[in-house]
Amino acid sequence: MATNKTKVERLRSTRALLYLALVFAVVAGVFVFVALNQSGDDEKEAVTPGVTTSSRQVVVAGEDIHIRTEVTEGMLTTKTVPEDEALQGAYSDYEPVVGQVTRQDILKGEQVTRSKVGPQTDEEIEQGLSFVIAAGMRGFSIKVDETSAVGGLLLPGDLVDVIGVFDDEDDFDVDKAVTLLQNIEVLAVAQESQEAIPAPAAADEEATPVAEDGATAEAASQQDSLGTRPEDVETKPKAKTVTLAVTPEQAQLLALSQAQGELVLALRPFGDAAEVGLNETTLLPMGARPGGQ
Repeated sequence: MATNKTKVERLRSTRALLYLALVFAVVAGVFVFVALNQSGDDEKEAVTPGVTTSSRQVVVAGEDIHIRTEVTEGMLTTKTVPEDEALQGAYSDYEPVVGQVTRQDILKGEQVTRSKVGPQTDEEIEQGLSFVIAAGMRGFSIKVDETSAVGGLLLPGDLVDVIGVFDDEDDFDVDKAVTLLQNIEVLAVAQESQEAIPAPAAADEEATPVAEDGATAEAASQQDSLGTRPEDVETKPKAKTVTLAVTPEQAQLLALSQAQGELVLALRPFGDAAEVGLNETTLLPMGARPGGQ
């Protein structure tokens, strides 16, 4: 009996130890779980960028801003973006942007960068006329002499109409003159060309002359241009070419017309951009006969 009793006590003692071990294991597991969770949170806090260290303020367009527009403070706003989403050259405040001229369209919400506003660099200016031609346009040169180029008085930035003169020897039945294009900008006369838009005048510099309507006189004549007339520009009476800003379709028309006849330029008055409805002109009303009959 004593032996059996001893065995029962030993069995009970073993079970108690097992229960205690199980309890300790559960408690230890809970502590490990809590510790691991806290460690994970600490790692997340260490890896997740904080607002003050991983984001920055950038200047964005508060509205659509068209190309060649002088930027005002009312056109701009700011927003905070993650550091890796800030574009290279993005401005962080208004002051350097206000007063600059846009070099391309900037859409509402788009970040304003140094490549989108301000003057062309010296390197770009030296590279020539391609930085003055607006997007979608072409620079097309036509042959001229002193007579066909308004007496040699044309200057870069002037607006002209292009007239084609064709005679009956050029596969036409009668001599005629046709106004092919109206309100076309002169990019260059010979090698005297427009220059890239300069930096805005500093506060201590002399202001640009103002026209009667409140706009600058230069802006009034350069509304559709990326360039501006050089200050020291001179007329070129002996110029043999004039370069015009035209669309690709207009360039084709001028190329064909120049091959078939003569192109003559008519200078438009300052500020006059209105197009006039015109028919071709012939000498038939004056008694001329088709084909030299």
